Amino acid sequence: MKLKSVTALTAVVILCIVLAVALAVCAPWIVHWYAQFRAIDPPGERAILISYLVSSVPALVALAAMLRLLLRIRHTRPFDPTNPALLSVISWCCLAVAAICAVGGVWYLPLYMVTISMLFLFLAVRVVCSCFKAAAVLQEDNDLTV
Repeated sequence: MKLKSVTALTAVVILCIVLAVALAVCAPWIVHWYAQFRAIDPPGERAILISYLVSSVPALVALAAMLRLLLRIRHTRPFDPTNPALLSVISWCCLAVAAICAVGGVWYLPLYMVTISMLFLFLAVRVVCSCFKAAAVLQEDNDLTV
C-alpha cells in the first residue's frame, strides 16, 4: 500500500473520530429533531438515542484500533503479529454494535437494518483477520529463512 494512501486513510479515520465525538455530544438534539421530523413516538426516540450513545463507545474503540493498525502499516509493518489482534477488536466492536441495535430495534424497527449491516461487517472483518493471521505466520517464516 502506498504511503499516500495510508496517510489519506489515517486522516479519514481521525476525521471520523472527531465526528463521532461531536455527534455523541450533539446526539440528544439531533435525535429529537429527527424524531419530530419523522413523527417518531417517544419510545422510538429514546431507543435511537440510547442505541447511538451506547454504540458510540465500541465505534470509537474500533476507530482507535483502525488508527493503530494504519500507523503500523505506515511504518512498514503490515504483517506484524499484533495486527490480527487489532482486527479482532474491530470485529468484536461490530458485533457489539449489532447487539445494541438489535435491542433498540424492539422500539425502532429500522435499527434492525443496522444490526444486519454490522453482523455482515463482523463476518467480513473476521475473514480479513484470519488472512492477516496467516500472513503474519508466513512473514515470520520468511524472516527466519536464510
